Amino acid sequence: DSMINFSFKEDVKGGYEKVFSSYSDQLNGPMKGHSVLNYLSSHDDGAPFDAMRAKPYESANLLLLSPGAAQVYYGDETARVLKHEGAQGDANLRTFMNWQDLATNAQRDGYRVADVQKHWALLGQFRKAHPAVGAGAHKKLADVPYTFARTLERGGVKDKVVVALDVAAGKPASIPVSGVFADGDKVRDYYTGKTAVVSGGKVVI
Repeated sequence: DSMINFSFKEDVKGGYEKVFSSYSDQLNGPMKGHSVLNYLSSHDDGAPFDAMRAKPYESANLLLLSPGAAQVYYGDETARVLKHEGAQGDANLRTFMNWQDLATNAQRDGYRVADVQKHWALLGQFRKAHPAVGAGAHKKLADVPYTFARTLERGGVKDKVVVALDVAAGKPASIPVSGVFADGDKVRDYYTGKTAVVSGGKVVI
């Protein structure tokens, strides 16, 4: 048995691509045939990623779109703050679930809690529907918007996805999909449910 430890706290400084490509390179290289379990917080780790939940969307993207398995600790998906007045040590990690924040869609630090939970749920469903997300080989397709592909062909399983992050809302976006989807292929945006046909190696969503 062996273990390898990657730290989001260090890797995230290089952005999504640094995290995703380094994990994929390891899992498809020296660690081929093995996997890793990724997490943001845990009752056993006193140094969680983003304890104050200042960046819950980025956290969801990092965890649920990283190669390897994903462990969601209770409250990750609802931005439950991991610092509590009067708490010491790991008691900060074991506070009550923030059900009231979720029920009222409470606003905090520029986001709303129920909106964050919906984002986590959609990414989790996408991950479940597409094994390529966690087990496929990663390939960057574009910097702006940051776009990547994951492809998996193993043991009779074939799956491929393209993910574009931080796409501006309210106007059409042209997403490169060449090498993953062919012209004429009909693809569905999992996040919105909208469909489009690939043309010229791109899809407009």
